[in-house]
Amino acid sequence: MRPVIEETIPHYLLWRTFQEKHDSISQEHLVKQYMHLVDKVANRLSVSIPHRMIPREDLIGLGNIGLIEAIQKFDYKKGYQFETFGLWRIKGAMLDGIRQMDWVPRGLREKAKKLNSAFRDLEQILMRSPSEEELSQYLDLPLDEVDEAMATLSLTTLLSLNEPMNANEAEGKEQSRLDQIKDDNSISQERQMQMGEFGKMIALSIDKMSEKERQVVSLFYYEGLTQVEIAEVMSLTKGRISQIHSQAILRLRHSFEAKGFSLDSFI
Repeated sequence: MRPVIEETIPHYLLWRTFQEKHDSISQEHLVKQYMHLVDKVANRLSVSIPHRMIPREDLIGLGNIGLIEAIQKFDYKKGYQFETFGLWRIKGAMLDGIRQMDWVPRGLREKAKKLNSAFRDLEQILMRSPSEEELSQYLDLPLDEVDEAMATLSLTTLLSLNEPMNANEAEGKEQSRLDQIKDDNSISQERQMQMGEFGKMIALSIDKMSEKERQVVSLFYYEGLTQVEIAEVMSLTKGRISQIHSQAILRLRHSFEAKGFSLDSFI
């Protein structure tokens, strides 16, 4: 009877060959088998990263580096599935690469700060969340520049929430700051209370979002759908999904600021 591990690990023979020889040919075969993971992560991140800022091709390149590193560090003999470990490594490589880039021009950073302030001012004046058109008029900026500034705020929030905090390579697991909200064993009692409050504030912020924003957030963060899949579900364009996501993240940032906090004070 064949070992259980052989029955449960996809591409078992490839993994065994690579572990024994560590040759470039078997590594290349494994890369081809798991290349779809790089596409999956790139598709998800593209919701938050407009192509004009960071081309999808650059994300793919960063993800390929992460995939190779994951293949080299993964131990198939322990019986864990590679997909979980590989997705974390790929996503981490993409986000680390973005952090190292000087990807936001100074002028755009200033526009993002003004947009954040304008959102707060208009919400107090209108007693509701302002639309993109209202932000555009208030700032005397074209709509496309408002969209770009919103995308900048969205991406900086994404990078902060996904900052890696610890890893358990034996189980092929890593944790981001956001993950620690649910991991009571990795943090102190004081930290647990703080992260519990953080989770409540996020939930309240989501409740205040528009129906479309809630749907995009739910499909993206909880259902794990890609930008294309969300666009199909909601019968909207990919560009519109990106806009809605950016609006949702901006409202999330403002909800924290309205209570005298910033996301960084919790994470």
